[in-house]
Amino acid sequence: MNRNERNNVLQKTFFSSSRNYYRSQFIQQLDRWSYRIISLGFLFLTIGILSGAVWANEAWGSYWNWDPKETWTFITWTIFAIYLHTRKNTKFESVNSSIAASLGFLIIWICYLGINLLGIGLHSYGSFTSN
Repeated sequence: MNRNERNNVLQKTFFSSSRNYYRSQFIQQLDRWSYRIISLGFLFLTIGILSGAVWANEAWGSYWNWDPKETWTFITWTIFAIYLHTRKNTKFESVNSSIAASLGFLIIWICYLGINLLGIGLHSYGSFTSN
């Protein structure tokens, strides 16, 4: 059953009110927008990781050092890759993709606040603490 058939079934259901139908339409619209925004963010994250690796090779002599910030960036990239994969796979589209997106949002906050507050590793110049 594709999305158009699903929308028609929701619209023709006897027990569903117009309010629930429009709420469902709104949720589907939010889902489409979140997919587009996460896809664009994933592209920028990939470009950032690759350009950061080139810069790290010039600055520190290696492309990847498994620094805490680099490691959590890789974890973030992996979670959003899982999200995009589950979105494209029709078996996992509904619940699992939203779980992956929510987990990715949580990990973004861990990367930004958690790692910066620790102030350890090669990226300690980006921490909130003054040394």
